[in-house]
Amino acid sequence: MTEHTSKKWRFAVDRGGTFTDVVALDPGGVFHTLKLLSVSSGYDDASIEGIRRILGLDPGEPLPEDRIEGIRFGTTVATNALLERKGGRVALLITKGFSDLLEIGYQDRPEIFRLCIKKAPPLYSTVLEADERIGPDGRVIRSFDPGPLRDEVGKLREQGVDAVAVVFMHSWINPEHELLCAGLLEEYGFSGIFLSHRTVNLIKIVSRGQSTLVDAYLSSVLAVYLEGIRKETGNIPVEFMQSSGLLSPPASFTGKNAVLSGPAGGVVAVAETARRKELTGAIGFDMGGTSTDVSRFDGGLRKVYEKVIAGIPLQTEMLDIITVAAGGGSILRFDGQKMTAGPESAGSYPGPACYGFGGPLTVTDANLLTGRLIPEYFPETFGPDRSSPINSDITREKFQELTREINSAMGTAFSAREVAAGFLRVADEKMATAIREISVSRGFDVRRYALVCFGGAGGQHACPIASLLDIETVIIHPLSGVMSAYGTGLSRPARKAARTVLKPYTPETHREAGNIFRDLEAGLSAGGKTADKSFIVRYEMDLRPRGAETYLTVEYGGFGETLDNFRRQYNRLFGFSLRDTPVELVNLRVEVQESAGFFIPYSTGKKKHPGPAPVPDSYHEIFYPDGPVRAPVYLREALPPLAKVTGPAFIIDDDFTVIVDPGFKAETDETGVIVMKRVGGKKIKITGRSSGPDPVLLEVFNNLFMGTAAEMGITLRNTAYSVNMKERLDFSCAVFDSKGDLVANAPHIPVHLGSMADTVRAVLQDRGGTMRPGDVYLTNNPYRGGSHLPDMTVVCPVFSEKGDLIFFTAARGHHSDVGGTTPGSMPPSATHIMEEGVLVDGFLLVRDNRFREDDLRELLLNHRYPSRNIQERILDFRAQTAACRKGVKELRHITEQYGLDTVLEYMQYIQENSEYSVKKALHEYLGKMGSFRGTFEDYLDDGTLLKVSVTIDGGTSPPDTLKAVIDFTGTGGQHMKDNLNAPLSVTRSAVICAEAADRHGYPPEQRVP
Repeated sequence: MTEHTSKKWRFAVDRGGTFTDVVALDPGGVFHTLKLLSVSSGYDDASIEGIRRILGLDPGEPLPEDRIEGIRFGTTVATNALLERKGGRVALLITKGFSDLLEIGYQDRPEIFRLCIKKAPPLYSTVLEADERIGPDGRVIRSFDPGPLRDEVGKLREQGVDAVAVVFMHSWINPEHELLCAGLLEEYGFSGIFLSHRTVNLIKIVSRGQSTLVDAYLSSVLAVYLEGIRKETGNIPVEFMQSSGLLSPPASFTGKNAVLSGPAGGVVAVAETARRKELTGAIGFDMGGTSTDVSRFDGGLRKVYEKVIAGIPLQTEMLDIITVAAGGGSILRFDGQKMTAGPESAGSYPGPACYGFGGPLTVTDANLLTGRLIPEYFPETFGPDRSSPINSDITREKFQELTREINSAMGTAFSAREVAAGFLRVADEKMATAIREISVSRGFDVRRYALVCFGGAGGQHACPIASLLDIETVIIHPLSGVMSAYGTGLSRPARKAARTVLKPYTPETHREAGNIFRDLEAGLSAGGKTADKSFIVRYEMDLRPRGAETYLTVEYGGFGETLDNFRRQYNRLFGFSLRDTPVELVNLRVEVQESAGFFIPYSTGKKKHPGPAPVPDSYHEIFYPDGPVRAPVYLREALPPLAKVTGPAFIIDDDFTVIVDPGFKAETDETGVIVMKRVGGKKIKITGRSSGPDPVLLEVFNNLFMGTAAEMGITLRNTAYSVNMKERLDFSCAVFDSKGDLVANAPHIPVHLGSMADTVRAVLQDRGGTMRPGDVYLTNNPYRGGSHLPDMTVVCPVFSEKGDLIFFTAARGHHSDVGGTTPGSMPPSATHIMEEGVLVDGFLLVRDNRFREDDLRELLLNHRYPSRNIQERILDFRAQTAACRKGVKELRHITEQYGLDTVLEYMQYIQENSEYSVKKALHEYLGKMGSFRGTFEDYLDDGTLLKVSVTIDGGTSPPDTLKAVIDFTGTGGQHMKDNLNAPLSVTRSAVICAEAADRHGYPPEQRVP
């Protein structure tokens, strides 16, 4: 164990939205913790108040500089300001002609099925254009002309502008014009000047520009926050946790580096825990009140360099964290057929129903009713008087009411506790899906990892999550309730630099990179290295296949070693080799990190030899699907070293509750860490209910199938080659039943998803008698389910072990060109489909695990107007194939887990539920009206009439008897001399997606009433 030699206190703080956690290390090497509300009338700043209380100071008493060595802060101040759009007033100054570039962004389409799209406002309040232009090679195309800007810059002060973000094209390679613009702004007295080449000196103007805007937008918020901290801390050294998991002094703590400041501390603590326990890998599972953060550790902290936060693409180093909207405050609902948990949250106020503030039923309430929370061990800080215990009576009453509603609708006889347990199962599946996204979807076998659980609710869900994922080991750190603050104390200060290169990766450029690395390191060392500190220096390179957009970051070594490392990572992530593909060097990154620690690893100080058998503090009943069990309750601080606890049991601390479920055994080590092991074997398969769908399993399978389609989409995006698919995300993935009917899809392109079922059915009709396991088909026929020729669909049948056709997976992507008289395959003057490109109808793309590339080339080239850029087409077809096979793999896993009969049964139930959801939404639209009829007319450019009437009739017992008819009678006939025609499948897709949008943005389904 690292020796603690300081004679002063050291503090680490995590200031969250609801609670602020403080962890202190005293001069004797003993840890102290405190958790208090972030906002209270009793004090001005929760961080400072927590430090005062631990030191025993009076309210308002100054912090003693002679007793405190340093304070580290993790904070959500920047995150909340960005989410709530409460930053400063910013002006954007950008290259002429690009004033709307950052508002357009990457054309991302969140909530793509909504008819009413509400875009978040831009971070800037005004935008000015600068008459200048730098070329991609760094040469000046048009010199910077400050004249036209002077009057407009002078008016910015009158508009109350706090900061100016300067974002010029290609300033990453030549910053001359940005520097000249900064001089102009300084003439007018501006001090808050943010230049994009200083913020992020890398290519990509959209994310570079947005990152600069974030720094400018949050500058005033952070300035106020930092000034308040400095006022309270005086000369005490302070540092701030960054999104990268590294520390920053106040002067360099900027907005873009602060947005994941809080969660980053928890990831650092997970890494330290994994190292101390010598784990081969660890999954961090941080379950809070509103959301759950998931991370992965594989011997090093996993980082990303581009991420969308609050709808804004940022280009900065961040720990790789996935957030899912499922936490203790996730609201529980029943839609008439299935039970859901989240994504809406009750927050900290009104909070869960049991808080006594009038809140709804939540996951916390479900844990309370099933006995997974014990009121007697909770602080009495609830109710209107803020001094009452959590209210079990309110929770019980609300669950009884909801249970009556479910039993009435479903014809079931559930008890309230069975319903609560069902909601917990739904929430667990949702969180397990997030863990699969950060592990399985990236080529890592989650079963070889340990699950490191922390956060206020993590201990109650640790065992179920581990069981769902087939994880054998669960780790609970003794500081799990304040893990992010503890991780902030474990982190280290560091300086970083990066430079874009954009050259073919060859032995020569590898040597050039070494010189650049040394230059970057020298610049960092000049700014921070001192003789009394030791440092660790890391060199990293961003490499990618030439022509691709996505890069991977690898450590710099010898040329061959670095290239092999990159290719191994690429093959594991994307599923195919790059041996014959040229590689490009994109960016170089240098990190200079202090090697000395701030916190020592936590230890209880207890002796290693086993103590007496643990004695329960009490007993409490906990409900399981098989019935209630009376379980012992152990206090963590009373557990002796190497104590063993067999589930079911509770282990309770002031900050968290751990449930040791049946089939698990827990043991404490000498450091206080609780290690839980699965001893009950594999998961038990759940059989179907012939009497009808179980409302819990209905949502579970809904998430599983949609999660499969989402995993397919992630695979396609990662493996695709073209800009259309990798950047514009113009693709769609879905799962179909054995008849070709849609079961589930990811939220991709509406016209694709609404028409793909016709394509799958056409392939089934033509090829059903000759299909074999492993076959893959390619088609774009608009007469048989296609939308237009550039939309190419890859279809993969799935067979059972007995050889029966049971599912289909399909991926449709928009290819930039499949031939035709003009590039792009969409000539406006076409009078015959041949002029639009190559029509493909059920082409056998893969058989016997062989990709039929030669035959495919022949198909695309042997045409009057052949396809262009054949290599790009082939690489994208490979990506679509990889996506479909990913879906097959996930469906097989689900089938192994639940049994084929159950899976097929719930595929049908999900389709029926989708039909019911449409009927219910239309019934709500009708309201008191028994029926509705509406008509609409419009015209094409040539005057052709488009006419539609919509009739909705509730029937005798709505919503079950509700019917809707969409009638296009009166619309003009088919065009024979131009291409102003819509395929039948596109028309059907438009109808399906219209009803989907009416259902609050739900994905579409084929069963339109």
